[in-house]
Amino acid sequence: MAQIITFAQQKGGAGKTTALAQLAQHWAAAGRSVELVDLDPQGSLARWAGMREDIGCRQSSDWKASSDIRSAAREADLVLVDCPGNADILLRATIRDSDLVIAPSQPSAMDIWALDPVVDMAAREKTPLRVLLTRVPPTGTAVEVAKGALKADLLASHIGNRVVFQQAFAQGKAASELQRRSKAAAEVTALAKEVEGVLAGL
Repeated sequence: MAQIITFAQQKGGAGKTTALAQLAQHWAAAGRSVELVDLDPQGSLARWAGMREDIGCRQSSDWKASSDIRSAAREADLVLVDCPGNADILLRATIRDSDLVIAPSQPSAMDIWALDPVVDMAAREKTPLRVLLTRVPPTGTAVEVAKGALKADLLASHIGNRVVFQQAFAQGKAASELQRRSKAAAEVTALAKEVEGVLAGL
């Protein structure tokens, strides 16, 4: 049975879908069977996956989300689920069925505070959660500020504020496919390794 990772954040602009896509491509390139489930009405993840041939994606909604996630889990090693921002009932059910929740956030106190509903929901459902800092600036104290505001475990790896992530996404690609030896690619590799370690310890 596949391991299910849900990406959830109720505040927009956190880079949730971008981070999910980067990890999906990394694991697919490593030979893992990856399926995506896009629960966000914007459909950005489904559009990204539609430009590829190596990663399947189900665009789903409230009434069929659980069955689509279960169907994807029968066909893959890893299922990555992109949750919409404000959908409490759907989010709760998805978190309940997940092995891990990744909550992306920009490294500011305001963005970290916006994680509280997702963090609290994961705690109630007894689903492990890790916060992923995204769009991290190259210099400054943003990461330390974020750590001070957190109520949940933080991944040591993070995603920088790099233009190549957006450029790649618009082409249905990942940063490593445009710039194989870039800092962006190295960040995704480190993140994937850390998430694998978390999953192995569950």
